[in-house]
Amino acid sequence: MKQYIFLGLIFILNLEACQKKATANTPTDKGLTYTKQTVSYKQLPGVSQNLLDLDVYYDVEKLSPKPIIIWIHGGGWCIGDKANQMENKKKLFASLGFILVSVNYRLSPFPYQINNPGRIKFPVHNVDIVDAIKWISENISQYGGDPNQIILLGHSAGAHLVALTGTNQSFLQQAGVPTEHIKGIACIDTRMYDVYDVIQNQNNPDDMYINAFGTDPQMNLDASPIRNLNNTYYPKFFVAKRGNYDRINRANRFINALQQAGVNVTELEANIYTHSEINAAIGAANEMVITPALIDFIKNCFNND
Repeated sequence: MKQYIFLGLIFILNLEACQKKATANTPTDKGLTYTKQTVSYKQLPGVSQNLLDLDVYYDVEKLSPKPIIIWIHGGGWCIGDKANQMENKKKLFASLGFILVSVNYRLSPFPYQINNPGRIKFPVHNVDIVDAIKWISENISQYGGDPNQIILLGHSAGAHLVALTGTNQSFLQQAGVPTEHIKGIACIDTRMYDVYDVIQNQNNPDDMYINAFGTDPQMNLDASPIRNLNNTYYPKFFVAKRGNYDRINRANRFINALQQAGVNVTELEANIYTHSEINAAIGAANEMVITPALIDFIKNCFNND
């Protein structure tokens, strides 16, 4: 019941943002400009096209190759939209001279349908994410983007999705996207680094997780970033953690596993914020906890291949 209330509040707060369309050539606070272009990265029968769209934010006056930030929204794998909480992020990445791409993906049902075998669940979310990345790799040059310089950034469920894309690299390989083009993965506050443990080893796992991942043990393993560290190349990782002991401990276990695999990891503890506040803080004016650390991480990824 608490999860329903929590997700319902997120839905209400973000409904207006989901319905509005951004204005092209919108001035930022620093006098910068950007244009938003909404693009369909694929089409599927019976699927709302908005779920298979992405928004490209770019500067039409400066089309020299620029690094790309790909944003993956959260919402329990069942709600949310690429337009939510984007204003500060647009300003931040425009000021840094980057292209920002915000991606939608098919969502698991809400209210939950854990007994519906045909529902959207893992691996559909990740398949959509890598299909969007493939489209970006093949088309972003026309917007002034460099397809060899990509960072994936996600919050909550989106943080799980980018973490899994960086560790279970079979998704990128199946889409034909070179893993070396992903220079960094930034995970902002998720509990789900070990889907298998949360669903298989915990008493009464939350229906939200079963709704998104099912209960098949092998599928839960495949969906767990911490259990897929078996490749030779990994991008740099940024892990922002907050919350109770269990949540931070799960993030620490993932950080340790990454480091043992030889991955360069930047970690940030941000208990000054709630789960929703840490997302809103990215790029906010005068914010001094997550924004400077994230900027340093991104610049390091792009400057030190």
